Order: sequence, then C-alpha cells, then structure tokens
Amino acid sequence: MYIINKNLIILGLMAAFIVSPGNAARAQSEPEDTSSAPHKPVYHVNYWVSVPIIVVGAASGFYITAHPKDTISNAELAAAQQNPDNVPSFDRMALHQDIGRVSTWDVYAQIGQLVGSVIPFTILLDKDARHDWLDVLTIGAEVNMVAVGIYSISPLGPMFQTRYRPLVYYPPADAKAAGIYQENGNNKDSFFSGHVSSVAASTFFVAKVYCDYHPDANKYIAYSLAAVPPLAMGVIRIMTLDHFPSDIAVGITVGTLCGVLIPELHKIGGKDMSIGAYSSPTSGTGLTLNWNMGR
Repeated sequence: MYIINKNLIILGLMAAFIVSPGNAARAQSEPEDTSSAPHKPVYHVNYWVSVPIIVVGAASGFYITAHPKDTISNAELAAAQQNPDNVPSFDRMALHQDIGRVSTWDVYAQIGQLVGSVIPFTILLDKDARHDWLDVLTIGAEVNMVAVGIYSISPLGPMFQTRYRPLVYYPPADAKAAGIYQENGNNKDSFFSGHVSSVAASTFFVAKVYCDYHPDANKYIAYSLAAVPPLAMGVIRIMTLDHFPSDIAVGITVGTLCGVLIPELHKIGGKDMSIGAYSSPTSGTGLTLNWNMGR
C-alpha cells in the first residue's frame, strides 16, 4: 500500500531533517540579527498532544497493512462481473478504461507518491515559516498521520468498508494478460482513496501554512494550486483501476480537511484559549476550557 510507504518517507525525512547538523531551518531558527524585531510564532504546538497523535496515526497504518482482507473467491468475482450495473452510474467511467495500460499508470502513481512525500517540505522554502521550522514540520507530520488514521481505522476507511476496486469487474482473461491478480484481498479496498487523501493533505497543508504566514496572499490562487496534485493523482488512480470517481472525491475531501483544519486548530490553541481543572463541593471535579473570541 503506497499510502503507508509514502507517509513513512515523510516521517523519515522529517526526522533526518531535524537531527541533521547545521540544517538551514535550524540556522534560520537561531537569531542572527539582534536588531530585528522578535518573530512572533503563528502556531502553538503542544508536543505532548501532537507526538502521540503522530504515533497513533503511523501505528494505524501499520495495523491495516498487517491485517489484509481475505482473498476474493471465484464465486464473488463472477457475481461482481455479472452485475456491473450495481456500480452507480457516476462511477462507471472507471469500468471503461484500458486495462492493458495499468502497469504504466502504476508507475505514475508511485512517482506521484514520492513527489507527494516531498511536498510538505516545500513550505520551508518560505523564510518566515523557516523561523518556526520544528512547529511547522510537526504540524505537517500530524496532518499526514491524521489522514492515515482516518483512512486506516475510521468508519470511512477499508477497515469498515468493503468495496471492490474497478479492476475486479474486468474480464478475467484481460486481467491475467495485464498481470493483475483480481483475487487479491486488497481489491476489496476501493473506498476511499488513501493515495489522493494523502497528497491532498500535503498540498493543502502547504497552502494553508503559506497563507497563515502571509495573510495578504491570494488564497484563491494558493488553494487552486493545492488542488492540482490530488486531482492529478485521482485521475491516475482511476486509470490504474484502483478507484472510482466517488472514492477520489472522498479522498480529496478528507485530505483537504486535514490539511486546512489541523493547522487552524494550532492557531486557535495559541490564541486566548486555556484549559484548567476545577474542584467544587457541589459540582465535583472536572476540566474547564476558556476561549476568548473577542480579541
């Protein structure tokens, strides 16, 4: 599953970047010009919260990889291939692709995943974001691992959903000629697209962070550019016969929400929000959340 491999690459690159001696981001984080005004961080990161989220997200990816679904029986294959009309009309375009070119499109999908693994780091090209490189990279890892967690263990993902991939509906002889093993249990995991969700999480994270550091930036352009890579990955995943258009749409939605909302939550966490404990003889013991929205 390339989705898991891609996010392992992200975590590995982030770890290597952080521990590498004399990296550019660390140099930027150390004040060189004491006469300049102090930099005010955009985000508030609580590492006691963010790191466990990252670990759980990564673990969920390992878990679903280690627990594949049972293979598809010949009877199940025959039933699916005899009833293509069970596929909603808006998804049937995935049933009319060139199965002979699947291996070529698979290469494009792998390249896209490798490119996607680098995308979160492009935000460090911005000198303002580099001042807060550790916070920004931590949020980037959190965004990607939450996306993985939603894919892996939420009710939306294949742990709870079973949907045949488009390639299951193609004639067995054509699939065999293309080197496709239709009986693979992974072919029950069409819903939703983890590849697309992962790429969308990365690109919209970069757009969101850039706009947060540059409030005057044209958000329409930033977010429009962010939509291009996941849409391209969506087309590729349809051509590889791994997903239907609706799988792509849900993947883009999940990834976009992770990429935008998680950084926004870290902005809220640093602005007039506090968490405390209370104890009262009449109302007992509990937690309080105070958020001053008026400032």
